[in-house]
Amino acid sequence: MLPQHLKRVQVNAATEGYLPQAIRVMNEQLGRDLMREVLEVFQKHWNAGNKWMVHLVTKSHMILKHLDLIAEMRDQVQIELTITTLDEEKARILEGYAPSVEKRIRLIERFAERGVFIRVMCMPFIGSEPEAEEVRRVLFDSGARGFRHKSLNYFDEKEMLMGKQVLKNAKRDLIYHKLDVKSGEPIIDEAGKEASVSVFMPSDKKGKNYNDLNKESMTMVDWGYSEINDVDWKYVK
Repeated sequence: MLPQHLKRVQVNAATEGYLPQAIRVMNEQLGRDLMREVLEVFQKHWNAGNKWMVHLVTKSHMILKHLDLIAEMRDQVQIELTITTLDEEKARILEGYAPSVEKRIRLIERFAERGVFIRVMCMPFIGSEPEAEEVRRVLFDSGARGFRHKSLNYFDEKEMLMGKQVLKNAKRDLIYHKLDVKSGEPIIDEAGKEASVSVFMPSDKKGKNYNDLNKESMTMVDWGYSEINDVDWKYVK
């Protein structure tokens, strides 16, 4: 059985689960709402005592069709909503046919009204630190409670804003860490040092082998979990 602190999963990490075309086809051909079914499985396990934290990744306002269900699950679900700019014109260039920034801000407001934790994923971001800080301010005013930032990798930023994909940079993780809020930042103890705790972790550093666990010292990090439930997540707060 997995230790409690390892029962954390991202849903839609590699694709968008709220694509209108996919939702329509699934409904027409199978008569099923697969995203609802996925959420209901996690809800069933949580209610039975097998508690999994769900990070639901999206940039789509279509998630509002599950507003009532997710509000019921607000003690175990964090929505991770991608917004990389407040500028609608830039968003259209960078994100193609993704929902408008306005729709996504309204989404934050609707879920925040129901007590659901929203983390804004400002990734990839093109712009300065003050610009990223302004994005965070506006979205926190709308009800977001977490913020995570990382700049664009690999491509030339100026060319991207002209609608072109031109390779320029090697992989680089430019992050304005001081802007992150409840997104994995280290917790500082009374002595001013990073707090840590010993927990069982997979022996395989890539996380592929969960059958062999060894005790390791892990830095305690803030993901906002303590705001939404009282489960003991060990090094995750």
